Amino acid sequence: MEQGQEKRLQHRVEAAVPILIRGLDTSGHEFEDSTTALEVSRRGFSFLTPRNLEVFAALTVVLPGRGPARPYEGPSDFFAEATVVRIVKEDGNLYRVGVRFMGATLPMWTSENQ
Repeated sequence: MEQGQEKRLQHRVEAAVPILIRGLDTSGHEFEDSTTALEVSRRGFSFLTPRNLEVFAALTVVLPGRGPARPYEGPSDFFAEATVVRIVKEDGNLYRVGVRFMGATLPMWTSENQ
């Protein structure tokens, strides 16, 4: 493995998936943001945010229409508790945040064996 290259346990898909994030920032202020996941796996995702978050911060996440299908209603929303596992400062005032679901797994729309 090359230096700096990470070994991923889950296959990740680059995707623009709408998400809703709720939690507390480093100042202790509650927030609720609608944004977009950039990479998604069964166990988590990454997104960009201007919010200053801490590693291990607890978040509630909602992925509209990505939950189990309901008879005669279609897919439900996917709700999960998650924890921040990675923060990387991007250009400007944005952070790329990686989160991992706590207990839940997200049904994927592509094979994880790629």
